[in-house]
Amino acid sequence: MEKIFQELLQHARATWHRRWWIVPIAWVVCLAGWAYIQTIPDVYASDSRVFVNTQSVLDPLLRGMTVRPDAQQRLQIVTRTLLSRDNLEQIARQADLDVLTGNQDRDSQVNMLRSGLRLDGGQRDNIYNVSFRHQNPEVAYRVVQETVNLFMERGLGDTRLDLTSSQAFIERQLEIYEQQLAAKERELEQFRRENTRFLSGGGDIYSRLESTRQQLRQAQLELNEAERSMQALAGHSSGAARALYENPELSRRISNLEGELDSMRLRYTDVHPDVISTTRVLSELRERREQEAAAFAANPRAMLEQGGTAGESMRLTLAQAESRVASLRARVQEFENRVAELEADVDRALEVESESTALNRDYDVLKRSFDQLLQSRERAIMSGQVETMTDAVDFRVLEPPRRPSSPASPNRPALASAVLILGLGAGTGFAWLLTQLRNTVHNTRQLASVTGRPVLGFVAKVDTPMRRHRRRSELLIFSAATSGLLLVFAGIMIAYATGAKDLLDRIVGFIL
Repeated sequence: MEKIFQELLQHARATWHRRWWIVPIAWVVCLAGWAYIQTIPDVYASDSRVFVNTQSVLDPLLRGMTVRPDAQQRLQIVTRTLLSRDNLEQIARQADLDVLTGNQDRDSQVNMLRSGLRLDGGQRDNIYNVSFRHQNPEVAYRVVQETVNLFMERGLGDTRLDLTSSQAFIERQLEIYEQQLAAKERELEQFRRENTRFLSGGGDIYSRLESTRQQLRQAQLELNEAERSMQALAGHSSGAARALYENPELSRRISNLEGELDSMRLRYTDVHPDVISTTRVLSELRERREQEAAAFAANPRAMLEQGGTAGESMRLTLAQAESRVASLRARVQEFENRVAELEADVDRALEVESESTALNRDYDVLKRSFDQLLQSRERAIMSGQVETMTDAVDFRVLEPPRRPSSPASPNRPALASAVLILGLGAGTGFAWLLTQLRNTVHNTRQLASVTGRPVLGFVAKVDTPMRRHRRRSELLIFSAATSGLLLVFAGIMIAYATGAKDLLDRIVGFIL
């Protein structure tokens, strides 16, 4: 460590002996650098901050009733396409760049905007920074102003334009589907008119055929029962005919005699002549009634033709039975005809049912699509009203753009300080380089290190008053030159701090 320190000290002493090269080189480098810094044109910066609120209270309230596009995704698309050529050309026209810059070339204006215009932020908090730099402060301000306006316009207007075009598309589709539905309804109506008997209610052809057969069997059963009942009434069953026979006059006489016989038995015995006579007459009347009932059972129609109350009742019952049999026979015949007709139409009915199913399926598909379009139109109309009356995306300008009064770059004080350091460093480096090219020995230790032999002694240099005066004069001149350089630097910094840039411009212009 001691050796390194001695070497550094040796290099410092050697460089100090070449110090007269430091000041002129530093002056030349600093003056040239400061002059160049002064010729760098000023660049003015204008910026603005915009907050975009994509959260709306209406979103949960109108969920399912309206179509609300993804505001965040739409905002990302807007930010990505904001610096497209079309938008940059619009910004150039709105900002009057051709007038402010004096450049009529649209391509160069677009290239200038593309290279200098910046849109940053929006990753988490939806706060976007719009900035632009230019040598003209008015250009910087106008470009940022028009960019913010275009950003807000694109964010608010694109969705409304999309909704308008979507509504127009839905209306055109509704007209097309309405025409198709009308044509399909006419086709269905014509098909049903031509195949009415195949499309009657009651299910398909097989269920209708089975139902008709079941009705035929039921009618045949009822007809058989009615025919047996009529046969019984017509005399095929004598017991039934005897039970139906009635002679009111004969029955009245028998009833009177039975009453008289009962009265006589209360007064007389059975061997009394009146009782015996009445009993004989009553037996004859009962035997007569039995004979007439048997004759009626043998030939009831002949008895009916003879008239009387019994014949009238019998004729009425027989007529009702014959009417029911005729009605049932007609019903059986009708069901037989229906069964034969359905059996003959089975093949054609299958084709009709297939065609009907296909037509109804096509109609249902069209009707379902038409209903969905109607719902979509209502949702689009409500969405358009929501977008018109409210803002799905709320733009708030947190910091509006301002016309810059001072340049943002270059940072002349920092550059001037860097030039000063560079000038002093260049002079010091040149002096050190000379020490390396013209190396000299300054002490006994360096001599011993160079020769590799021990130093036995040395001759000291006598420090006379004249030499001391010369050394002080050299030091004073070096200090004055260095101080002058620092004073010039201080003056430049004061000029920058007080805004006296024009004075420096005139000085540089006079020198150059």
